[in-house]
Amino acid sequence: MEAAIRLEKLGAVAVAVLETGPGHAPGLDARRALIRLAGGAGLGPEIAALVLFLTTAKSEMAQGAVDPAADDGLAAACKALEDIKIPVVLGLSGETFGPGAELAMAAHFRLADEGAELAWPEVPLERLAGGGGTQRLTRIVGAGRALDWLASGRSVAAPEAAEAGLLDGVVAGDLVEAAVSLAGRLAEAGAGPRRSCERTEGLADPAAFRAACKAFREAGLGGEGGARAHLADCVEAALVMPFEAGAGFEMAAASALEISPAARALTHLRNVERAVVLPRGAVAPQSVALHRVEIEDAALRLLMAGCSVTLSDDDPARLQEGLSKIGRQLSALVAAREISPGARNDCLSRLSSAGDPGELSGCELVLFGAEARPGRRELARLERVGLLAPALVLKGQTAEDRLAPGAFGLFASGPSAARGLMELHPPRQGDPSALPGLSELVAQMGAMPVPVAQGAAGPMLGRLAARLLETGERILEDGATPRQVDTALEAGGYETGLFRWVDGVGLSSILSQRQADAAQRDPRQRYVTVLDRLGAAGRFGRRTGRGFHDYPDGIPEGVASAGVEALVAEARAGAGGTRRALTAGEIVRQCHLSLALEGLWMLADGAVEEAGMVDLLATVGLGYPRREGGPLYAVGREGWHAVKGAFLALAAQEDSRFWALPDNCDRIVAAMRG
Repeated sequence: MEAAIRLEKLGAVAVAVLETGPGHAPGLDARRALIRLAGGAGLGPEIAALVLFLTTAKSEMAQGAVDPAADDGLAAACKALEDIKIPVVLGLSGETFGPGAELAMAAHFRLADEGAELAWPEVPLERLAGGGGTQRLTRIVGAGRALDWLASGRSVAAPEAAEAGLLDGVVAGDLVEAAVSLAGRLAEAGAGPRRSCERTEGLADPAAFRAACKAFREAGLGGEGGARAHLADCVEAALVMPFEAGAGFEMAAASALEISPAARALTHLRNVERAVVLPRGAVAPQSVALHRVEIEDAALRLLMAGCSVTLSDDDPARLQEGLSKIGRQLSALVAAREISPGARNDCLSRLSSAGDPGELSGCELVLFGAEARPGRRELARLERVGLLAPALVLKGQTAEDRLAPGAFGLFASGPSAARGLMELHPPRQGDPSALPGLSELVAQMGAMPVPVAQGAAGPMLGRLAARLLETGERILEDGATPRQVDTALEAGGYETGLFRWVDGVGLSSILSQRQADAAQRDPRQRYVTVLDRLGAAGRFGRRTGRGFHDYPDGIPEGVASAGVEALVAEARAGAGGTRRALTAGEIVRQCHLSLALEGLWMLADGAVEEAGMVDLLATVGLGYPRREGGPLYAVGREGWHAVKGAFLALAAQEDSRFWALPDNCDRIVAAMRG
């Protein structure tokens, strides 16, 4: 047999191992090899059953032809496998997703080990795989489960898949032995194939089937024109169309979605995430100390991840309050039935306190709070007990020069790391080998770990956030209200409006950073006083109940404040400006361009090496619309000539310094395209 497939014969059973890519996606060579095998290549008349295993090989990284309808495309490979005239038993282990999951459904029988998972991530990426999966899966598990699994893209563990009937068993022992044994029994019985395209148990209750499709659409999950709408139509087609017609219907939808701008943008972000985020599996520190850390929910997430946590603070009152807050958080989770009383007790059994950092010799890792600023004596004590490297700043806009030379910097993306992202900055000096373990720890805490290039000055997300906030302040001074800005951005696809986002972060740290930067501010630069006025009025954000918006109990998203609008009007009058009407489109456009410009400057000064990093930070950290791929991806999509013209127009009309382009921006954009 050819290199992509290895075949061994065990009496009447043939065992084939197919080399695939990540997620067991069959690349071009694998698909062609499978199609030839299905045509009888290597199988003699004595073979009465086939066992198939999928294994990941570096040579099969590509997922194949762009056109899923090609003669050697995914649909053809799935059909060839399903049409084999002897029973095919597929053995699954590890993660099988996307095209790999489509192929798995085309086998006749499926066994999996206990750690196996299946997932269909295409719909959240505004795609359909086009391999016939909407038809096969729906015929087996019904409309409700098919819509849930396909629309969410979530991983389905082997026991859940078996309970739904998609798997024929979950193997606790040797998967190879179990699959060969099942194939042997099928061969002895003279059994034929059991094709997924012919199964009907998922269609047995038409009324429940239609109700599931109706509920999906009424919940807004089948919105107009997108992948979810096509998914709902394809799943419904499984009930009313023969398999071949339904598969053709799915193929047409997949081909239409394949060229959609949203699908390309979302796929770009997925590829950036895969390239940037370190693979899971490293050994994470299990005992962590938090020294003078703003507790937030960091300690709780560490405890929930199974770590032993020590709170350290030289202020007894602050230490006591930190411990009490963790206790209240755990009790609230028990009351909400999110964890059991036993889980609460387990977390508390791994929690301890220390007043002096010198008492932390049993911890693998010390995390310093942004305001801790450990002095030389404190660092010397930590060094003596082996805790100096790595030490992390957990959150805030802390400058790199405030970190010890051998310390990592860790920066959360927003109100908490669970918001989505943490930047990991390697030490300026010393050994960066702890990075994989720290990355794993961040992932266990529920955040996306994003390693940043050595030498980057300060948090990369902080630069983008500062530029966006300054743009928003200028828009307020020009005539908009906070509610108008937030409404425009949210309608434009941002997860959260700018000023609601600021209220969640809290104004105190932003004002502190602004004061720290005051000495470097160009006096010719336009300076807007809105944030200063909010601070003077005690409007520090959602935690205080008042920020750009008011936050009464029961309204977590906030309501517009006439008082803030008056403060904005005062700032506008103080600057000598007059109010002018700004459309929602103008607001969104300026915010988009502002982030793109800061991204170009970050590339120009070497703060980031790849444009995709800017897109990842903006979408995950700031809620930039994922369907647009990120600010620098949008530059490429719109065309540099048009975007550059927009920058030059803003520089001429608004502020030439704020909208100034890097000297080498044409070369930077050309490199992005390359």
